[in-house]
This record gives sequence, C-alpha cells and structure tokens, in this order.
Amino acid sequence: MGSSHSTIVNNIVTRLHGDEHAKLERRWVATRYGVELLTSMMILLWGYHMARAQGAVWAIITAILILQPFLDKSMSASGVFIVATLLGASAGTAAALLIPREAAALLGGVLVTVILCHLFHLDLHVRVACLTVPIVQTWHQGSIIHVDYERTAAILADCVVAVIVQFTGVQFRRQVSRRRALTAPNIQNELAR
Repeated sequence: MGSSHSTIVNNIVTRLHGDEHAKLERRWVATRYGVELLTSMMILLWGYHMARAQGAVWAIITAILILQPFLDKSMSASGVFIVATLLGASAGTAAALLIPREAAALLGGVLVTVILCHLFHLDLHVRVACLTVPIVQTWHQGSIIHVDYERTAAILADCVVAVIVQFTGVQFRRQVSRRRALTAPNIQNELAR
C-alpha cells in the first residue's frame, strides 16, 4: 500500500514540477482554446444581435461542446461533430413530435441517437449527439417545430462559426511557424558574425 501511495504522490509531483516544455505547451493550448471559444461566442452574439434572432444561448452551448483544444490535429473532427450534432437534433425533434410525454420523448430521443450514432460509426461522438437531444427538446413557449428549427439553426450556425474560427487559427499558427523557421537561420547567421 505504501509503495502505490508513493507512486501516486510521485506522479502528482512530477506533473506539477515536470517538463517546462510540456507546461508551456499546455498553457499555449489552453490559451488558443480560450481565444477560439471567446471569438466564436462574440461572433455568434454579434450575429444573433444583428439578425434580432432568438437562440444565441443554444449556439453558445454548442460552441462549448463543439470546440476542441486539439482540433488543429484533425480538422475532419469538426465535420464529424456537425454530423453527430445534426443526428441528435433530428432524433430529438422526431421523438418530441412522436412521443407526447416530455420524459419519454427525451429518453426515446437519446436512445434513437445512440443507435443512429452506432449505425453511422459515430460512437466516439455519441456524447455530443445525445447532449443535442435535450437542447432541441427544451422549450417554454411556441411550437416545438419552431423551437427545434430555431435551435437546430443555432447549432448549425455555431458549427460553421467554430470551424471557421478554428481553421483560421490553424492557418495563422502555420504561418507563424513558417516565418519562425525562415527567420531562425538568419538570426543564427547574424549571431555567428
């Protein structure tokens, strides 16, 4: 018991005082993610304000779900998230229309979403798809079709904004890396003189 306890403590201490490069990378990833998330949220809030549209809060919730810190490693993940989100929204809307009770519609929508995600090989994204079901089924006023349409549009708007913001961020980081790589040899040559 004592050796496993000391191993756990050593792992924690190593993580806290570990490699400075890893700490810097983690800070950089967190900063990029924060900037991308805040940029997406500001664009969405501005767009909804300009359009005088409802549903900005649902777009922001989706932004938090969709954006990922390491997306620059896999831009195709955005497309898969969009498909999974639309699948959940569609299943949630269909369940709310076909099943009269809210709790049963929620359970039915989540069950159908899980099955559809499995059938379409979206197993890794089933969480996001299932979270979309209560987003489209939660309404307090208006018809369910109008509310579901509004929230599905909010989800789509966010997905598009998130992909554009993250793609722009990836391209910007690539340009900065290229410029650093091109200027690094020049700086070393000048220092050697």
